[in-house]
Amino acid sequence: MIGSVDPLSSLAPGCLDGRVGLVTGGGTGIGRATALALARLGATVAVVGRRIDRLEETATLAPEGRIVPMPADVREAEEVDAVVDRLLVDHERIDLLVNNAGGQFIAPAESVSPNGFRAVTRLNLEAVWYLTTRVAARAMLPQGYGKIASVTMTPHRGIPYMAHSSAARAAVESLTRTLAVEWGPRGVRLVAVAPGLVHTEAWEGYGLDPATVAGSMLQRQLQAPEEVAAVIAFCLSPAGDCITGTTITADGGWDLVGPYPAT
Repeated sequence: MIGSVDPLSSLAPGCLDGRVGLVTGGGTGIGRATALALARLGATVAVVGRRIDRLEETATLAPEGRIVPMPADVREAEEVDAVVDRLLVDHERIDLLVNNAGGQFIAPAESVSPNGFRAVTRLNLEAVWYLTTRVAARAMLPQGYGKIASVTMTPHRGIPYMAHSSAARAAVESLTRTLAVEWGPRGVRLVAVAPGLVHTEAWEGYGLDPATVAGSMLQRQLQAPEEVAAVIAFCLSPAGDCITGTTITADGGWDLVGPYPAT
């Protein structure tokens, strides 16, 4: 994080009291940081992911009962439905949704197989569409209130060897704009948040040297998950009530300077 100031210091504790949220990919990285941020602001948050141990770790970092682990594979419609069922039974509402779960692999576009392309778009687009529409149809639209944030990525001008994921994320941003228009009169707001190079466990899996990559950034350091979480929390808080249908690029200037061109 830049400096020593807590990114969440501008958001009032208790501003999300009584709200119920759902965060996918909540066991690590941006998802964990976002769930903790929302819980800190007063929300009760269900964290969803495939590894119960990671979800339980997230829950231990928040006040008891504030974060609820709900293991599920967001690619499977029946598992998504079960999560929504449980939240509505336990809390009778869902106010906040963060579509954070995602993943991809690095490969030249011409080498990506149809199955590989489908696997990436299934997680990064289809799962987002299904969960978003189910939560809206069953909770947010009937109650006349809801906020949805979907994590996409930057640079928007192109990322070599990421054609599959870039296509899926661009579709999510377009979906965000469309649903904001369609659902806005019914009290539901949507945003996309596009971070850059965030130093997470998943990022380390690419085998890149953090110091070398940070040297190419304007701020000379990778982003922290908490910095992205703060942007999401701002949008989902009352401070973000006038923000809808847009993509917020929160990438430390990565869209201006990177990545290096393909060779």
